[in-house]
Amino acid sequence: MVDRDELLRRVDLHALLDELSPAPAIRLGPTARWRCIDPGHDDQHPSVTMHIDRRGIPRWRCWSGGHGGTAIDALLVARGLTVAQAIEELGQRSGLELDRGPVERRPGAVPRAPIPLDPTVRRYAEACERILWTRTGRPVLEWLTEQRRLPNDVLRANHVGADPGPDVLSRSAGLPGGGLAAVFPALTPAGEIAYLQARYLDPPDGRSKYDNPSSRLGTNPRLAWTRTTRTPEPGVLLVCEGVPDALCAAAAGYAAVGVLGATGPDERVAERLAHQAAGRRLVLAFDGDPAGRGASEQLERMLHRFDLQVEQLSVPDGMDLNALHNADPRWLPAALGVRHHEAQPVAPRHLARSLG
Repeated sequence: MVDRDELLRRVDLHALLDELSPAPAIRLGPTARWRCIDPGHDDQHPSVTMHIDRRGIPRWRCWSGGHGGTAIDALLVARGLTVAQAIEELGQRSGLELDRGPVERRPGAVPRAPIPLDPTVRRYAEACERILWTRTGRPVLEWLTEQRRLPNDVLRANHVGADPGPDVLSRSAGLPGGGLAAVFPALTPAGEIAYLQARYLDPPDGRSKYDNPSSRLGTNPRLAWTRTTRTPEPGVLLVCEGVPDALCAAAAGYAAVGVLGATGPDERVAERLAHQAAGRRLVLAFDGDPAGRGASEQLERMLHRFDLQVEQLSVPDGMDLNALHNADPRWLPAALGVRHHEAQPVAPRHLARSLG
């Protein structure tokens, strides 16, 4: 039997958060704050703190997302481990001998059940979709069609919207509210809204371009399916880094899904992709930077255990699918057709770096 409390008391949670956070901690005297360890939470303002509870167990909390827990929960959230895997890793870190017997499970040691999408999120998405096609939403529509080269029919099919900001559109607490933004719903394979992300056109100082609803309003599904208005190319499913890239693939006539928080694909993402593959080859089209390539390689390793045909699309350095689509909408079909032709499409040399 594992003494869970003794294990958690021995773990250096401070050091673990240093490893799991996407950026170094900010030191504020004797305390520290970390950016959120949840790969699906783009936390640009360090929101995670830690404390010792009355039983002497270190705990962490993300004050922006509202989630937290012990070191076990940190590994579940950040790496998608099971409770048993987390305890095994923490045992190795702490030097505590584990007898490999049954695990003593106490409240807080099991993965949190997914939180259903709050109706306020869906109503917000629907309001933003209506606004996109009005005069109020014109700046966002022009940004989507002129800068991102996304056609109107694809925007409509995927319920893309415009948020004019909280001064114009009132919203419930916990919804994005940082200013003028394009709103990208994350759809289920059946086309229903399961989640959303807002992409600010002019992000406030110190704030990320992307914003998510608070975690209490729904669990990030990590996958956003898109719909193409053309007959999709048979036998191919593109797996992209984020919704805008997936929409570019949909505009080119491909079945596509965007990974939300692609810096840390986990086993749950891999399992759901494998379930929806339906005999298609999976083409991973992540950003052409170290983070994108690392995430792509990690996901490819996870997918191979499902006996799937998995390939990585060669995205030029410093580029993403949306930038390549902007330069030449024919690039993606040509790149996917390279297996049947000798010539590799080359991105225009003058195209500036455009990730996200």
